[in-house]
Amino acid sequence: MSITVSQASPEEWPEVSALIFNDAAEVDQDRQIREFLETIKADQNGHKQLLVARENETLLGAGVLIFTDAATAFFWPPFTSRTDCASALLQEMAARIDQSEVSIGQALLEPGQLNLRRLLTQNGFPHLTNLLFMRHPLTNVPSQGLLETEHIQCVPFDEQTNRPRFLKMLDQTHQFSFDCPALNHCRTAEESLESHRSSGDSDQKHWYLFQHDNTDLGVLLLSEHRADQLWEVVYMGVAPEQRGKGYGAAFIEFGLQQALAHHQSALMLAVDHKNSYAIKIYEDSGFIRQNTLSVHARMRSQFSEKKPKIH
Repeated sequence: MSITVSQASPEEWPEVSALIFNDAAEVDQDRQIREFLETIKADQNGHKQLLVARENETLLGAGVLIFTDAATAFFWPPFTSRTDCASALLQEMAARIDQSEVSIGQALLEPGQLNLRRLLTQNGFPHLTNLLFMRHPLTNVPSQGLLETEHIQCVPFDEQTNRPRFLKMLDQTHQFSFDCPALNHCRTAEESLESHRSSGDSDQKHWYLFQHDNTDLGVLLLSEHRADQLWEVVYMGVAPEQRGKGYGAAFIEFGLQQALAHHQSALMLAVDHKNSYAIKIYEDSGFIRQNTLSVHARMRSQFSEKKPKIH
């Protein structure tokens, strides 16, 4: 019999959820299943898709595909012990991503999960890059610093008055960037902004543009993660003609000051492991390397040229 993959019906949710959390610690299993089901049930727009793979009515595996915003989808590697079932689930997720308006569908894996990574590559999700995760404990943060010294003004994001400036600066800072450069060829500045908006809990509350003598220098987008009482640098970029002047370090220092002022426990970020220039800025600012994850992704350039619907 052939393997069939479909979106799980509400009647199938409990059985599929039990499979997904089968390896969870017994003391946490019921809670994790309950919270997961609550998340699936609360989704009114079909953004969280629970996939089920069966053969002759027998449950073989499950997959989770989440459309986090208009430009981005994330998926969990398939939950199954069979390679053919995992391939079927991945191919169904690839098809759903292709049919959507997103620019990228991606998953994060441990670099050492070689068999799983090979399986993703074989089924349309090749390796994109590795991300280095870093964390600053918010100790030894100067109360004043480079922004004041250089007389740089900070401009908060405003949807009505300066959105075009932010978009223009995002577009400029993506140029010749070493941070996941492949993304710059498959999504627009508008998509990037919307993708950053979906990171964390604070939307656009802590987005900043920096200027000096009426010249825009770069941007810093911060996000809250309230459950963990920490903030994240979701994006930092310096305009190409302004690089090499210490502005990146100044923007990061400002972010550290803001996180500390809001009584956070840490500031975290993820950076392309090949971006040695940015990594040096972060380490010189006091960030500590935590771990590295591999990104496997399917991008619009691989499956479509259609334009996204971003509003």
